[in-house]
Amino acid sequence: MIKERGNKVIVRSQFNIGGSRGKSVKGFITDYVSRDEACDTSLAYTSPTGVIEQGDGVAFTLDNTAISRAETLRLADVVDDYFQEGNRAIQQMVISFAPDYLVEQGIVEPDIEVIKKGDYRGQYDDVRLRHAVRHGVQTMVDLENYRDPQMVAAIQHDTLHLHVHVVVYENYPELSRLRGKEEKGVIKESSFNHLTDAIDRNLTLTKRSVVPSEQKLTPKVECTTIPKPNEVPAVDVSQWMRFIEIFKEMEERKEREHEQTQRKELETLEAELNLDAFMADFYNQQKKQEQQTVNKPAER
Repeated sequence: MIKERGNKVIVRSQFNIGGSRGKSVKGFITDYVSRDEACDTSLAYTSPTGVIEQGDGVAFTLDNTAISRAETLRLADVVDDYFQEGNRAIQQMVISFAPDYLVEQGIVEPDIEVIKKGDYRGQYDDVRLRHAVRHGVQTMVDLENYRDPQMVAAIQHDTLHLHVHVVVYENYPELSRLRGKEEKGVIKESSFNHLTDAIDRNLTLTKRSVVPSEQKLTPKVECTTIPKPNEVPAVDVSQWMRFIEIFKEMEERKEREHEQTQRKELETLEAELNLDAFMADFYNQQKKQEQQTVNKPAER
């Protein structure tokens, strides 16, 4: 179901009960929402060890501006447990932003050039955007009377429009917002209005003149070892090397097959979402409505 809130902050939302919207929500979170090639590690993420692992700081929640990959996987398991109950309404949302609005709010620099998919990578103020989305979603769930609302979200730059994928669920043992025997899935139109308004107000209040223009990530710590002199007699290890090569080939083949399967699933998801086409159609409808208003004869 599509919800439209003006032409600056646009929300597209649907709820998933027992697979009504496709596959398990767990895979949607782990393989699509928080995938590294579509997301940036947050400048707000601090690793306890000082080393940022792959996927760390990509996702965020209502309570944390950036979480580790391990925490993302844990939350995905929690969501999946609720999903498997078959009567829980898991919200799957996309919040996208008009390009000129991002400039207006200082999220990106005025001279940014977005020509192809991925050009937003590292060129936006991810911390302010994360805080604004957290504030907006919190406003929405409060109005919808969630008892213990939880969220897993990630900013993505893999289209021509910077957008945020959001999964919202009720972390409560009993169903509270009932509709029949299932958890209520429909979000009121007024709640979506408050969500986008809260995002807009938060960005306006935190607006500043300086915006990060590149990703300043903690460099990976690489261990280097100094090779020691050969202290043992030379032995024939050709058989062992061949065994290692065969094992490596098997692992690479399995990885390629997994990547091909995952790529097909992602292509299916992207085709279903088709955010760029949706945004283009949205702006065309806006122009038609404006033109109709201009051409409408004045009432006497």
